[in-house]
Amino acid sequence: MLAVDNINGLTVHNRLASIAALALSPAVHAYIRHQRNRLRPYARPLQCEEKTALRMYFPANVLDRTAVVIADPLPIPDPPLALIARRMGFQYPRPSTVEAITFDNVITCRTLLNPPVLFHELVHTVQYQHLGLQGFARRYTQGFLETGDYYRIPLERCAFHLQLRYETEPEPFDAETEILRDLRE
Repeated sequence: MLAVDNINGLTVHNRLASIAALALSPAVHAYIRHQRNRLRPYARPLQCEEKTALRMYFPANVLDRTAVVIADPLPIPDPPLALIARRMGFQYPRPSTVEAITFDNVITCRTLLNPPVLFHELVHTVQYQHLGLQGFARRYTQGFLETGDYYRIPLERCAFHLQLRYETEPEPFDAETEILRDLRE
């Protein structure tokens, strides 16, 4: 009986998270769009070395449309409702303290990106490309509300998983194919 209650509780929780994500994602979408547009003038294209290190994993169009802003500390305010989420016990890092964060095709980072972190952020650029800003905002918000933990958001789990593969597997793989598979599941 306890397992059924837990399953029903999880189903209710997921439904509430879905409804809340639908309500909150327009604000998250606007935040992402604003940050991308605000930071884009300061961004530089990926450098040849960066593209060379990752061209076996990502299509040229992804590498060509991605830009990077380097600033320490990151000039990024908290997203909508971050303070409330932290007060409620949700685990969400402050954007100004993370190593890097991606807004569509603009990656912001504190220092020159090492290849594994750049790989992780490029996973997000592909997710944005296929979901659109609005779809990414909704999935990210819903994933956060369902799990309560930044590291368990499905879009982040995908990026961390593929980053680990990039760091440990000797043979290159098609990251976009893997990302699309994850988005369908």
